[in-house]
Amino acid sequence: MENKNSRERLGVASLVMMTFSAVFAFPSIINNSIEIGLATIPAYIFASIFYFLPFILMIAEFASANSDKESGVHSWLECVLGPKWAFLGAWSYFFVNLFFFCSLLPNTLIYGSYAIMGRNVFEGANGTKIIAVLSVILFWLATYVCIKGVGWISKVTDIAGAARFIMGIVFILLAFVLVMGLKEQPAQEFTVDTIMPKFNWTFFMVMAWVLQAVGGGESIGVYIKDVKGGNKTFVKTMVISTLVIGVMYVLGAVAVGIAVPHEMIAGNYSNAIFVVFQELLAKFGIPAGVTFRLVGLILFLGGLGSLALWTAAPVKIFFSEIPEGVFGKWLVKTNHEGNPTNALIVQGIVVTILVAIPALGIGNMDSFLQMLLNMTAATSLLPVLFLVIAYIGLRLKKDDMPRDYKFGNRVVGIIAGFFLLAVFSFVFFMSTVPDPALMKQALDGTLPAGVANPFGSLVYNVLGVVIFVGIAWLAWNHYEKKNGLKRK
Repeated sequence: MENKNSRERLGVASLVMMTFSAVFAFPSIINNSIEIGLATIPAYIFASIFYFLPFILMIAEFASANSDKESGVHSWLECVLGPKWAFLGAWSYFFVNLFFFCSLLPNTLIYGSYAIMGRNVFEGANGTKIIAVLSVILFWLATYVCIKGVGWISKVTDIAGAARFIMGIVFILLAFVLVMGLKEQPAQEFTVDTIMPKFNWTFFMVMAWVLQAVGGGESIGVYIKDVKGGNKTFVKTMVISTLVIGVMYVLGAVAVGIAVPHEMIAGNYSNAIFVVFQELLAKFGIPAGVTFRLVGLILFLGGLGSLALWTAAPVKIFFSEIPEGVFGKWLVKTNHEGNPTNALIVQGIVVTILVAIPALGIGNMDSFLQMLLNMTAATSLLPVLFLVIAYIGLRLKKDDMPRDYKFGNRVVGIIAGFFLLAVFSFVFFMSTVPDPALMKQALDGTLPAGVANPFGSLVYNVLGVVIFVGIAWLAWNHYEKKNGLKRK
């Protein structure tokens, strides 16, 4: 007898590994540990249980409600909020990617520096401006390559991604071998006092980074139609995935605490991941030069792979989803490779501006990287807010929409939706608005040298969101007026 759903081809183990590979990112553990130390442990536990699991089940419900489509953000939002808000939500995913480049580019160059030279060559008085210029050049090279279309890039991406993934796992294993096998003492003291978060502005700012680290549910929820065993198996698999991801992030944070004292990496966004690996691998007799070059090479290739993947793919997806005519014919024009050439060029101009502005005002490399990291994490919450609002609308107003799977009954779904909305709104605010203590220092003239001006950061963060959302809003209103559509 023929299988009712010929697409049911993913087993539990395959989906768990797919989810883990899509979500787990070892470098994010380092960045979070830099700021809040061992408090990263409860932060990851909270994010895995109270964000990743419910959100991915909400996405599965959206996918089930759009079973006649190859579900994507645009179709999920449109079925509840209508075409205008679907467009704005899809646009938010697109423009968040522009901010992501601002963090990816300088880090990729630092990784390349370690891979080639065995050290960070961008330290120094003019390091921030130099790396900003080179980041812009690198992005335009990536844009050129993507316009031309080079098939071998995907192979480099796959290999580098696998190597980066394995590198993180190996680090965790070696850290535990150090304390359990070689009986070494951990570099940090593990107590209730050191692990418990200090619920200050910095902690809630970093929660945006943690939420971004366990994000990616929207890329997994679409596979609900492909799982052997249907909805029940999918839900069970997501619970297993939550446990696996949460445990691995916690073990990663513990491993960092085993390997290095917190003061050795505090504030060191440029080099912390290399310091952590060097300190650990030195215990096993591996020279620092070898460690720096090997880790640098893996991260550099991974960065180039991410750059190649994300330079073109989101642009192609966005312009293929939105209604024809919203941005006119010139911007969406494609070449023989199917790449929207003009849109990629405009994207390059925007990224150039986004990288240049903070570089001109920040002299300290670590402050520069911290600002870009925080800006990327904060804006990454916006698309999730769109989806959470749409989910609340689905359960409040369209709960009778046909679908094979529901995330609990109506009350459970609504409560979960409003809970995530509250969490994300709060964290978005805390990560967008700088610490008031820094604002006071700026007003008093006591702000430490090299630290980004908090008022400049606030204007940059808020203005960036307002401008990009405003552009989309105006474009859609023009489209409605041009086509005689009823405004909603």
